[in-house]
Amino acid sequence: MYARMVIGEANSEEQVHEFARIYASEVLPELKHEPGFASARFMVEEDGRMAVSLTVWNSRADCVRYNCSRSYRQFVARTQHLLIGDFVVKLFRDLSHQ
Repeated sequence: MYARMVIGEANSEEQVHEFARIYASEVLPELKHEPGFASARFMVEEDGRMAVSLTVWNSRADCVRYNCSRSYRQFVARTQHLLIGDFVVKLFRDLSHQ
């Protein structure tokens, strides 16, 4: 299994909430239809403006496919104005599921 962590910093607390709304109403429903998608979590920094999306994928190929997908590019386009700078994206291999 592979995890994909996307980290971003919003401009304000209100924009963190807008980011979370877009994630819950638009991104999560689309993720459920992506090949190899296993689960997702959206977390925000306590008393802060950092947000983390953690998605789990059945394989590295599934994870990379989504990272290069039109759906992900559309998500970035819908949320980029809410962020300071760009998203940081990291992939992780789950060694406990080998």
